[in-house]
Amino acid sequence: MEWKSNRRVLIVAGPKPISKESLAPHEGLAAKNLSAAFTHISSSRPDLVIYFAKGRDDNLEEHVLTWLIEGFHGKFLLFDTLNRVKDSDVLLRSQVIDDYFSGPVGTERFLTIIKNRLSHESHFAPPRAMTTFDLFRNLFERGLDAIFFFNEELTHCVAANIRAEQVTGLSLDELRHSSLRDLCVQGEYEDTLRTIRRAGRHYYDSRGTTILKGAGGRQIEAAFSCGIFGFGRKNFVKLEVQSLHNAAGKGPLPKGKGGAERASHAVLHSPG
Repeated sequence: MEWKSNRRVLIVAGPKPISKESLAPHEGLAAKNLSAAFTHISSSRPDLVIYFAKGRDDNLEEHVLTWLIEGFHGKFLLFDTLNRVKDSDVLLRSQVIDDYFSGPVGTERFLTIIKNRLSHESHFAPPRAMTTFDLFRNLFERGLDAIFFFNEELTHCVAANIRAEQVTGLSLDELRHSSLRDLCVQGEYEDTLRTIRRAGRHYYDSRGTTILKGAGGRQIEAAFSCGIFGFGRKNFVKLEVQSLHNAAGKGPLPKGKGGAERASHAVLHSPG
């Protein structure tokens, strides 16, 4: 069977014997870890991402979530040569990954697997991954809402749109290292946390109010809705700020930029 078209293949944390030339006529890309892979996801749009797992928990869900929000339409194969990945069946069912291979794999077998995956002319994106992407794209294109995605522990922001950046006055990189507690003024975090926990107990979005920290010490009254959703083995928290006003009574904050620009700059990747 001949390989029918040229595609981009990104190999993450792969063994050295696998060369770019061995993937010809396809374009081979390489990244040393999942965090470094994000640059290729956003700029090169690979059709196939292959990851050689290094540990029991590589935060796969966080990375794939940000890829989907960024617009990743390809497939993701997981090679677990050391048999350390737990609950691979859950990863497959939720389409965090599209295929799983355990145990050692030789170069010849590896290239055969890749050849088979790239030989199909059918639409390459998994249907459920496309549905997830469309959901997040619609969220990020909403013009007046600041949207934050946090990990379940609320210790860092996994993703945020440009409106969230404008509201907080923080860069995307700074938001990536910010917890929800960091973004709330003193005394507001506990009430916000209770609202989020209520959403988790009752399986629907909960609404509340809080005061966020803005640039230059500005305090911003915020009405928000929040929800918890599962992806693979993990849960994530969506916080959508629906109306924003300066606590000092200076009126609404300026409107955000257009949806297309917001979507193209929306994503933060999780810390490596």
